[in-house]
Amino acid sequence: MTAERDPAFDAYVLRIHEVLDRLDYYRLLGIERDARAGQVKKAFLQITARFHPDRHRNADPGIRDAIYNIFKRLNEAYRVLSDPQKKTVYDAQLDAGNTRFSTDLRMSTVPKSPEETITSREARQFYVKAAQCLKEGNFLQADLHVRMARAREPGNAAINELVASIAAMKKK
Repeated sequence: MTAERDPAFDAYVLRIHEVLDRLDYYRLLGIERDARAGQVKKAFLQITARFHPDRHRNADPGIRDAIYNIFKRLNEAYRVLSDPQKKTVYDAQLDAGNTRFSTDLRMSTVPKSPEETITSREARQFYVKAAQCLKEGNFLQADLHVRMARAREPGNAAINELVASIAAMKKK
């Protein structure tokens, strides 16, 4: 026996889904910008109880898809607003007009080391080799490796900084 759907709730879901990309995380969770972690969690738990996809298995496919997308965005909002570092970055992005957190949520928002700013795997490997050769005093090998890194990722600041360091060491 399946439960009857509430047409008013389904219409509400579709209205929210329609404007989902324009809602910032605070409006989505129904909290103020200065909400504390406990308030964020409480709001998240209350709203996700209503929008959990498992509660709406008997809905039409369009409603289920909308609920799934809303539920994903609610989780995204909670992950950002419950982490003080991500919340600070998000608030700055929100002030700039972005309603969504633009950094991959699984990654730290601030690189821990210069090589983490290098996106190419090969460039990163050459960078690490160059830094290692520089520590060992092998300036020729360091220069060769850093040039290989720069060829793969020319605009990277960390690589260009290492190029300058090696050039300065070679002059001495």
